[in-house]
Amino acid sequence: MSFIGNDNLHILLGNGSEVINPFDAKRIKNGAYELSLGGEVFLTDSEKRSVKHLLDNEMIEIRPGQFALLLTKEYVKIPNDKIAFISIKAGIKFEGLINVSGFHVDPGFEGNLLFSVYNAGPSNIRLSNGTPYFPIWFAEINQEHQEYKGSHEKQTRIPDIPVKALSQGELASPNVLSKRIEDNKHMKTKIEWVFLAIFTGIVALLIKVWTDSNKLKDAIEYGYRKKATEMVADSALKAMKDSVAKLNKKVDNITFSIKMKK
Repeated sequence: MSFIGNDNLHILLGNGSEVINPFDAKRIKNGAYELSLGGEVFLTDSEKRSVKHLLDNEMIEIRPGQFALLLTKEYVKIPNDKIAFISIKAGIKFEGLINVSGFHVDPGFEGNLLFSVYNAGPSNIRLSNGTPYFPIWFAEINQEHQEYKGSHEKQTRIPDIPVKALSQGELASPNVLSKRIEDNKHMKTKIEWVFLAIFTGIVALLIKVWTDSNKLKDAIEYGYRKKATEMVADSALKAMKDSVAKLNKKVDNITFSIKMKK
């Protein structure tokens, strides 16, 4: 298998061959043709989680830790005796954009190419509709009349299956996970303070109950002592009254006796 160079690419792709449509001869560089971003994209952090249709030269941003589905503007027809290989231009890869969808196009494939990419970099990656980002190389194979049999035959839009797959739940990107960890730390600190406040309140309540119970005990004992003292005093006073009454009675008896003798 040998790769096709610039001169033969002009022959393969030019002269109305429709291998790549639309075709621009200026896009042939370094043994490859540079495909551009088309009018459909899907971003996993989009609000509605739906395919976005771009205007000419409209720009998108792929945030760190997010996936995107990118459809090429060009419609390709891979000859049956050729196989193609695809990638992303180095300048975008250096920003952290990774192709996770595959690296070759089968003989006989026809349709717009779909790239599934992931931003592994630290910042947003900006792409615009119509700008070339995806080089494609062609190579000869030693068998003709290969027939493509796949689910992407003649695709002209982003398929529903990958959109559905990337729309299930929240994407746990590194940024999201980092934020969750920080939020959990703050929440843990708040919970610890709440428990500390509750514990302090319980301790203070127990101390108050113990203090109040001691005061109550002292009050009860004081009441008992006071009552006992009052009872003793009342008993002594009664005994004194009884003694005085008896003494008065004796005095009265003596006085009476004296009067009778006279």
